Amino acid sequence: MATIGLVCGNEVDRELLALMAGECGHLVQGAGRLPEVVEILRERRPKLMLVVDSPQQDAETLVREILRVSPLIPVVVALKDRDASRAVRLMRTGACEVVAPPWTREALQACVGKALRLPGTVYSVTRVPRPPTAQAYFFSVLLFFCAAFGWMALQRQAHLRQEILERKDSWELPYKHPAGMAFDGGQLWIADWFTQSVYAHDPSSLALRRIVHFTDEVPLALAFGTDAVWTASAAGRITRRMKDAGWTRVQTYADGAPNTLCMAFDGLYLWTCDSRRHQLHKHLLDAQLTTVASYRYPGVAPVALAYDGKNLWSLDAANRELVLHNIDRPDEAVERIPLPEYKDGRYRPAGLAWDGERFWSVGEAIPKDSRPARVFRHYVSGLK
Repeated sequence: MATIGLVCGNEVDRELLALMAGECGHLVQGAGRLPEVVEILRERRPKLMLVVDSPQQDAETLVREILRVSPLIPVVVALKDRDASRAVRLMRTGACEVVAPPWTREALQACVGKALRLPGTVYSVTRVPRPPTAQAYFFSVLLFFCAAFGWMALQRQAHLRQEILERKDSWELPYKHPAGMAFDGGQLWIADWFTQSVYAHDPSSLALRRIVHFTDEVPLALAFGTDAVWTASAAGRITRRMKDAGWTRVQTYADGAPNTLCMAFDGLYLWTCDSRRHQLHKHLLDAQLTTVASYRYPGVAPVALAYDGKNLWSLDAANRELVLHNIDRPDEAVERIPLPEYKDGRYRPAGLAWDGERFWSVGEAIPKDSRPARVFRHYVSGLK
């Protein structure tokens, strides 16, 4: 159980969030004004501060003041209104997590749990060491040579162990319902159908860098082209968008690709997959998004497509494997590569991306809502 400071001017909202945090097993110290916040930080020493952003209470100001008093304490902001740009602004100010409305115990628990894993402010007393003696110098040199010889003896084993550990890279995401994945040359983008948003992550740390929210669309798949980004919705529409801050809609193709869960761009054609009819479609990028060819999908449950610069790949959720397609005859599977990350059945594959060197995938927890989604980085033999 952790002590949490709660800052909210509205008493009803404060009681609601205190109840949710209490159900998650935390002790809540409530505050309505800034002086009370400072008192809580100095007297109660909370592990985390939860701040409500509202028109009557500017969260940016509160976050700055909290971090001034306690620089390393994690701060979670709960938004009253869903606003992706506001969430990004708050995270740049110093908030480590942002909870979007409507507030639920599950969403609050996930954000608070992740924030509590961050190290807080630590104070310690350091004693001034005595001047070293000649005997201490001798033992220091002896210890140095022993460590050097031991390091040299263990290099071969360490190198082999490092290669094995790198094959287990995975990260937990701050949301639960992934529906598509793509790489834009610098960031990994993942769609979440429940929040109707796409999230940009740093591929080195999977830190959240940007959020684009769709008010009238449930995104299921996405693909990046040379000068545009393509999205597929649950309503069966394909949308071409600009690569600007808000992904401005340029053109929508109604019923352009029904039942589409997969999409990829090969530099010339847009590929989609009808998950219900198990058909791959190759489209021209014209005004009608004309389908120039269709092929039978050589698998069981396609959930994602990716293009690595030479070959078309798909991710089969039923067989938990990567499928390499013959680019001239996509209904022919050239190779099938099992993904051991999904062997235990704890996650179901939902998206696939190629970053120029390796594959990435995103999986939804089984059963649904049992835990956050997870991203896996794959090292496939024979590839770069």
